[in-house]
Amino acid sequence: MSLNKWGFVYTLGSDSESRRRDEIGSEECRLVAVGISDLADAARVAADLANEGCQLVEFCGGFGAKPMAEVLAAVEDLGVPVGTVTYGGDATAGLHRIFG
Repeated sequence: MSLNKWGFVYTLGSDSESRRRDEIGSEECRLVAVGISDLADAARVAADLANEGCQLVEFCGGFGAKPMAEVLAAVEDLGVPVGTVTYGGDATAGLHRIFG
C-alpha cells in the first residue's frame, strides 16, 4: 500500500476565517491542507480528515500538548497515524522571533 491521501493541519491568524481547506498534488497522492483559527477545532478536523480517507494526519509545530492529546483521543479508534512537525534546538531563536 502506498500513501495516496494525507492531511496537514495548520493555524490561521485569529483574524482569519474559521477554516480554510486546500487540496494539492496529483491523482496518485493528494495533500488536504486545513487551516484553523481555533485550536479547539483540531480534534474535529483530524477526525474529519481520517473519515474522508486520509491515511495520515500531520499537525504544524504550533500545536501544543493539550490540543494534540485531544486530537489523539479523537482519532485513536480510526487507525490513522497522527503526528506533529517538530523543530530541533537550533531553530529556537527563529521560533522566538516569530512567536515571541
